[in-house]
Amino acid sequence: MAMIVDPAAPHVTPPSRITSPDGWLAAIVDEPWAGVVLSVDYTAGTPLADADEVWQVRIVRQDPGAPEPVPVRSGDAAWAVEGVGTAYDHEAPLGAAVVYTATALYQDGSEGPSSQLAVTVPAPAPGAVRDLWIKSLDDPSLSARVQLTSPYGQESAGRQDATVVAGSPYRVIAYDVHQAATRPVTVDVLREDIERVRKLLRSGILLAQVRAAYQTPDAYFVPGDIAETPTGKLGSTGGYAVAFTIEPIARPATAGQPMRLPGWSWDHVVDQFATWDAVAASYPSWAALSTNGVT
Repeated sequence: MAMIVDPAAPHVTPPSRITSPDGWLAAIVDEPWAGVVLSVDYTAGTPLADADEVWQVRIVRQDPGAPEPVPVRSGDAAWAVEGVGTAYDHEAPLGAAVVYTATALYQDGSEGPSSQLAVTVPAPAPGAVRDLWIKSLDDPSLSARVQLTSPYGQESAGRQDATVVAGSPYRVIAYDVHQAATRPVTVDVLREDIERVRKLLRSGILLAQVRAAYQTPDAYFVPGDIAETPTGKLGSTGGYAVAFTIEPIARPATAGQPMRLPGWSWDHVVDQFATWDAVAASYPSWAALSTNGVT
């Protein structure tokens, strides 16, 4: 079938690829999903002499102001196939430059060289209608950018035990650190998005992110009670007001977590290809296959 091209149509700008000085580590910002596709190829540039002996690749991310780097969820560690490893970071802070470091790991437990690069995942622009990202750790394709319709305030519960002291007008107080701040949230969800958001809010551990101007940190959480209110007449509504509370929990463990890319998994490969030969003919490298051609 012939392809019809409109010469007046704007050209699609491919995502820019950032590469480390040694040419081994590369990153592509996945703006539609606010993530970063990472690939390590020890056969690129000046190839690593023992590239085929690299067993795994450990990838960490240094966030601004953080005391130490944190492991990338699918890069702790990522398997290397013929000197090539890939990972997807769906948790990088928005609007801030971060530094990724990839280190080659060998089967005997020793480490090889490290590569570094810096990228920034854009945050929603000031005044943007959809200013809250809710991300699924297990299925990034469920993640959604939604509109906040309530003040993004917070409340931090105290932890105190008070005891009355005989003969003293003052009580003695034993105290601990405050509980992580909770944030009641109401978001506006369009009718065409409500089923995905319902599934997202019930999918397990989530990550809430807003731009830095809100001055509230990213938060991992599991929604408890969820309330929905149609924003119009039932049956003809334009959307729903969805309310829930973000109660932060510690970042879930990253070790041994598999590669999770929006809209791409081994299930998709099985559905699209009948044989491994067909897969090999469609993708020139492991990096291309594991990221569906992004790298």
